[in-house]
Amino acid sequence: MKYYTYAYLREDRTPYYIGKGQGNRAYVNRYGKGRARRPKNLNNIILLKQNLTEEDAFRHEVYMIAVFGRKDLGTGILHNRTDGGEGPS
Repeated sequence: MKYYTYAYLREDRTPYYIGKGQGNRAYVNRYGKGRARRPKNLNNIILLKQNLTEEDAFRHEVYMIAVFGRKDLGTGILHNRTDGGEGPS
């Protein structure tokens, strides 16, 4: 299967979450403690890279999280709680 990376954007168009997915994952509401919520405005979801292997998608997710940094670590603007590169297929 082909994978992609995506970003959830604030109204000012800055990213607040970077993820990796396949199918409609970027567009599905996910709830739970510590999860970044999907933007209500679906125009605030962008696909960063598409048609990737899972390995390449994980690698790109890790790279993008490192570029923008994590709020919980005080290194940036993202609400991601991990450095990426893991998670379900």
